[in-house]
Amino acid sequence: MATFYRIVQAHWADSAMTGEGARLWGGRWNPQGMAAVYLAESRALAALEILVHAPREAIHLEWRAIAVEVPDVWIATAQTADLPADWQALPSSSGARRFGGHWLSAGINVALRLPSVIVPQEHTLLVQPLHPDAAKLRVSDPEVFRFDPRF
Repeated sequence: MATFYRIVQAHWADSAMTGEGARLWGGRWNPQGMAAVYLAESRALAALEILVHAPREAIHLEWRAIAVEVPDVWIATAQTADLPADWQALPSSSGARRFGGHWLSAGINVALRLPSVIVPQEHTLLVQPLHPDAAKLRVSDPEVFRFDPRF
């Protein structure tokens, strides 16, 4: 069993595992129109993901951290050698979105472990929220998360 984390604005906490935001806007590993949930290997990595994407004043918003327990057997791992050459491109690449979209469409596993672009030695987890077993993930109650004001 592995624990991953998601940090969201307080008003999104109840829907944090639906993948709706990623479906509407797309993400690094999913094309627009495909639901996906992004989790991080640690709270610190989840916080860094927000810090690199949100304007600095966003740290003053109300945030919630959610822990998600995922059985190891439900996690596939992408090897760096199998990723598209431009997976670390900024902004995210169409190759990475196609790679993730193909994985999401296959529907084989609940989650895919991927290297983080921010810290490639750590991992993010792409969750397929429409997979039948996704509803069985153990999701904690949201807890208050505060960014250090020095950010």
